[in-house]
Amino acid sequence: MSAVNENHQSAGLPPGMVRLSRNENPLGPSPAVIEAVMARCARINRYEDADQIALFRKLAELHGVPHDEGLSLPGLDSDGAWIRVGDGSEHLMHAIARAFLAEEDEVIEPQPSFGLMTRYAEAFGARAVRTPLTPAFGYDLDAMAAAVNGRTRMAVITNPNNPTGTILTHEALSRFVENLPGRVIVLVDEAYIDLVEDDACADGSALVREHENVVLVRTFSKGYGLAGFRLGYAVAQPRLMKRVRQFHGGTPSAMVMTAASAALDDPGHVERTRRTASASKAIYYDTCEELGLEYVRSEAAYVLIEVGDASAVADGLAERGILVIDADASWGIRGMIRVSYGNEEESRIFTVALRDILR
Repeated sequence: MSAVNENHQSAGLPPGMVRLSRNENPLGPSPAVIEAVMARCARINRYEDADQIALFRKLAELHGVPHDEGLSLPGLDSDGAWIRVGDGSEHLMHAIARAFLAEEDEVIEPQPSFGLMTRYAEAFGARAVRTPLTPAFGYDLDAMAAAVNGRTRMAVITNPNNPTGTILTHEALSRFVENLPGRVIVLVDEAYIDLVEDDACADGSALVREHENVVLVRTFSKGYGLAGFRLGYAVAQPRLMKRVRQFHGGTPSAMVMTAASAALDDPGHVERTRRTASASKAIYYDTCEELGLEYVRSEAAYVLIEVGDASAVADGLAERGILVIDADASWGIRGMIRVSYGNEEESRIFTVALRDILR
């Protein structure tokens, strides 16, 4: 491990480790979340808590969808529900795949992208159709539209895209959805939406309100810093949500929902997170310009950087206690690494090490 970072203490990690591989929030959770969770500990012997209903009400307000005032705790079994919570967005995406995909169905998902729905689809006997990105690493919606046929059941949009950090505008995505057959479900994954600074970015909530075939999934792991609690949720019109409910069991714990409810009460923490991400990415961009490295400007929690031998660079960084992703091995993006944002010290530790390795 390099002496540069051997004494560095990242929030929630062992001394000396700089983990820029998992897109975690380096600030940790809001202090309000910690306070709320500690207070909830005194009532952990009780199943129900008003925070559970409050969470549904706050999420409905956030996304501009109706909240069923007749919901009983925790409100997951209402035929009129627009929102469903689960143990991470991946858990909900699994239920969505089971609800809407059958053998011989096709799922359109760009490559490279998150790819989780592709894996679920193939597990259920459906076929994944991977369309290419544009040369600028953005979504090629024309290619996706051209891939639609009579077997197409779902189109997957990760916005911002992972691992590229590029976004779709609201105008472009709205036009794409409007031109699809109504039988095609559009899954919009907005895991990194809280970090977006570009106002032109597509609004998944508006698409859900306007279209019966759109399902939005989000997570509290990134912008809110609750990765360890594994809370995600889906938003869709009741007809679709009723179908998802048939394949999605279980309820997150009262403690987890208390944490999420408190997180929503502190939007300033998300704004601090966004500023931290922006400052970290600016440090990466400046270093790339200095070293003459190609990179992809990102609206998400990470940056793709072309380094030549991605495996050797990732290994060299790991030897120094700095973890990044070899994008060549993970997504077939030749010569690139994906590095998550960190706090200022973590970002500079990374760039110092990168200079040393590439020297």
